[in-house]
Amino acid sequence: MSVGWLSDHAYLATWLALPVAIVAIIVQNRSSRFAEVDWSRSLIYLAFLTSLAVAFTPTFDQTARTTAYFLLFSLLAFLIVDRKQR
Repeated sequence: MSVGWLSDHAYLATWLALPVAIVAIIVQNRSSRFAEVDWSRSLIYLAFLTSLAVAFTPTFDQTARTTAYFLLFSLLAFLIVDRKQR
């Protein structure tokens, strides 16, 4: 396995972020027995990660990638504006 393969397939990390995010959502909400889960925010995060993966994957056609870029920046703006106060 060479470094060239890794640089050509770096987009695989964005696809790996989806199952990692799902596992993180499950682990974080396990203590509350899923009673207080913010499902809408969780789905927005998953849509953001999916559009990020599609935008970076070179095997998708240009129309899909352009739509993913639009969705990506729209969701990013929404997440910035509607952030949770800590």
